[in-house]
Amino acid sequence: MNPILDPILGYAINKVGDLAISSFEAYRFIHAPFLHGPVRHWLARRRSAAVFYNARRTVPAYRDFLAHAGVPAPQTFEEIPPMDKESYIKKFPLESTCQGGRIPLRGVVLDESSGSSGTASNWVRGPGERYATRRLIQFSARSTFGQESFVLLNAFALGPWATGMNVSMALVDNCIIKSIGPDVGKIVSTLKLLGPSYRYIITGYPPFMKTLVDTADLDWSRYDVCSVVGGEGLSEALRFALNRRFRKTVSSYGASDLEINLAVETDFTMALRRALADHEGLAQDLYGRESLPMVFQYDPLNVHFESDPNRELLCTLNRLENVSPRVRYNIHDRGLVRTVPDVLHVLRNHGVRLDVDPKVPLPLLFHWGRNDSAVGFYGCKITPEDIQNVVLRLPALLGTANFGLHPWEDAQANKRLDIYLELEPNTDAPANLTALTREFLDKLMEVNQDFRESIRMIPDDHLPTLKFFPFGQSPMSGQDVRIKRRYIV
Repeated sequence: MNPILDPILGYAINKVGDLAISSFEAYRFIHAPFLHGPVRHWLARRRSAAVFYNARRTVPAYRDFLAHAGVPAPQTFEEIPPMDKESYIKKFPLESTCQGGRIPLRGVVLDESSGSSGTASNWVRGPGERYATRRLIQFSARSTFGQESFVLLNAFALGPWATGMNVSMALVDNCIIKSIGPDVGKIVSTLKLLGPSYRYIITGYPPFMKTLVDTADLDWSRYDVCSVVGGEGLSEALRFALNRRFRKTVSSYGASDLEINLAVETDFTMALRRALADHEGLAQDLYGRESLPMVFQYDPLNVHFESDPNRELLCTLNRLENVSPRVRYNIHDRGLVRTVPDVLHVLRNHGVRLDVDPKVPLPLLFHWGRNDSAVGFYGCKITPEDIQNVVLRLPALLGTANFGLHPWEDAQANKRLDIYLELEPNTDAPANLTALTREFLDKLMEVNQDFRESIRMIPDDHLPTLKFFPFGQSPMSGQDVRIKRRYIV
């Protein structure tokens, strides 16, 4: 059956699916084995179709968007034109992107994006979607960390920014919560105040977590602390560095444009990612010549992910109650979707057995970050996560406080790339820059097989270069620590 031609069935499935978040037991039921594979995919597509029909019927901006795209009545889901911030969010007034052409006067929260890509945008969250998000985050926390209560120290940016406030609102009913923001001193003071008899979960951006574990005056061995990070990618080298203090570090995928906690790392995805780093052929068969991605699992009943021909993710939030719907929204993140059976088949073909099996065969999201956060260089993509991975692997660079990528063209229009490295206070630049650069590039080839192939065509005098800056004097200095860092200079 064509999923775009059955709106009544889609509406019914959507409503039944919404009932499943009423309790953890109901949510567990919809994750039973018989509701996976083709069955779950079929249900998810019909929820997506219902969201499309509802948006076309109730949202003035979306009707105009479809008309301007020349596809007012698509016949298949793939014919629905993708939307993005430029073509939809910035083009229409905020009210017209809402159901009924207005912002509801009660129960609505306006979130603001961090503005790390330029200008901050505002996003409308209604009571229905906030309830659904809250329940799903609660279920995710219970599945990841167990039923026992914990103390949540929220170190995400607070105030108007979407992630920090939504994390606090979502989990306040399920734990002891203190919304601190990115403040090392206050986190340490709270840990010392409450003492080591509690379980702790600290949430925040990866760079801040690294600062926390490096500078905190605390005997971490006395505390049971896990961390949940988001907002940007997490290299395995950084995970290892954090887990010298934390019992476990888990990354969650979301976006201000869409929603937080759309996908999450599981024990299975973390084991798979380690295997991908160790087995080049395995990575090649699963996603081709790319650097190591983040690997998440997600529930297609909640969100429908697709990947366009450029490997950019298209996302449909599968809920009718969302005040400002997103249908095939392109956030310009690079990624691919794979099913668990397909991945397990490739693992068997390579003789790779993971030390953990998937608890639930939810589909996998391979994610390489924002396209505008990656640098194209001689046919390959170099990401901030790649640089982070290398910096943490080289002892000579452990005194690095910040880094950035500076792509440019010389007078002959040759592509060039500088790696900017800002030193910690009272730290000198390494002496033998030539040897360190060679070692840096060798490590970069290890973590990014795309670069390993591309370096063969790069002239020696055009290879990436390292440039060091004293603390506070680099192009990356002075960024607001409350929001995500900008890495492209």
